[in-house]
Amino acid sequence: MRARWLAVLTLVALAAAACGGGSSGKSNKSTSTTAGAAATTAPPGGWPPVNESGVSATEIRVSGVTSTTNPVGGLYGTAFDGVQAYFDMVNAQGGIYGRKLTIAKRHDDQLTNNLREVQAIISQDNAFAVLPVATVFSFSGAQLLAQNNIPTFGWGINSEWTGPPNLFGSYGALCNGSGCPSLIFPYAASKLGKKKIGVLAYNVQASSDCVDGIKASFDKYPTAKVVYSTKALSFGTTDMSTDVKHMIDAGVDFVTTCLDTNGVLTLAREMRQQGLNALQFLPNAYDHDFMDKNGGFFQGSVVIVQEAPIETTPKFKALNDYISWMDKGGYTKTENAEIGWANADLFVTGLRAAGPTFSRQKVIDAINKLTDYDAGGILPPVDWTKQHTDLHYPRSCIGYMQIENSKFVPLWSQPGKPFTCWDGNPATFQEAKPYNRQ
Repeated sequence: MRARWLAVLTLVALAAAACGGGSSGKSNKSTSTTAGAAATTAPPGGWPPVNESGVSATEIRVSGVTSTTNPVGGLYGTAFDGVQAYFDMVNAQGGIYGRKLTIAKRHDDQLTNNLREVQAIISQDNAFAVLPVATVFSFSGAQLLAQNNIPTFGWGINSEWTGPPNLFGSYGALCNGSGCPSLIFPYAASKLGKKKIGVLAYNVQASSDCVDGIKASFDKYPTAKVVYSTKALSFGTTDMSTDVKHMIDAGVDFVTTCLDTNGVLTLAREMRQQGLNALQFLPNAYDHDFMDKNGGFFQGSVVIVQEAPIETTPKFKALNDYISWMDKGGYTKTENAEIGWANADLFVTGLRAAGPTFSRQKVIDAINKLTDYDAGGILPPVDWTKQHTDLHYPRSCIGYMQIENSKFVPLWSQPGKPFTCWDGNPATFQEAKPYNRQ
């Protein structure tokens, strides 16, 4: 079980993209950056009082919990930096209804103590809402937050985000395993002209489910064939020589894994050692520091992202705001930081829509009316009227990047539109109609 969360990390981008994402045609984007200035301009007589936990005449308090301490150096705690940068931007404009947005406390669940930290938030922090949440082992405090009806926002990689109307994971409900075929990987194989796929996973259920999902994707959309797969790797293994030998014998020209970052690096080194000249497909590798150090092993490989990459050009307003305010705070721009920024945007969107006599319930209700929420283009859109529970929501959207000289370069996108998207669940690959959107 120790490796379960690592496997979840590698499969989540593929699974989340299969179950939520882009929509063509007109959108009804609702973001706090476009919600108007009413939240900063006081009415005659001043702002009305609000009798809610974490709300005073001068501030609105939130607390969050992330797996800041973890064995692989994951930068999950940077989600707090993204939230803080967004709050800095809003506070510089006068705050919300005359109140500053404040992070009361940054909790660290150290992978295994999520329930304990959530209990502390509820009992000790006097917080109106919970954000960010970026926990990678399990979101065991989810039920408690649902029972207390606290608006909660976070990195939606855990199954516990699915269901409760007050829990807003960044991608909506997740769909994993063989029941969730996706166009994401078959599309990449088709674009690259790859025909023989190798898939490697750890010997734990979440990682195995990832393999099943990839196989199901190619069964439904047979742009290539999975010719080698394994679910037998042990977490922390440093010997993949046999697997690489089998892939060479099978003629593999495209490799994907359900492994952590250390695992894909071990694999890349072994592939080079044995002369397997195949690209990797990397669901969890949008890490600039990692690629600066190790990009030579991944030249030409494909990385997928669930948020608008900072390499997008031209940059749209929300992305420029994110970069600018992260730089002003001296924060490192990471995947989790950008998700934290988007979490804060959704929270503020809910506050503004709820009005000056806001409450927790009004914020929850307001967000659950949004049908095409995308944080101003930072995320693929989510229909919150459906995507708390709809595991097979019929749209998908993903960003593709390619590694060139250790740098991330947008792939198969259009200027300013980083996401490749599909509507519906096409029966065949030929029926799929990809398009790009911000």
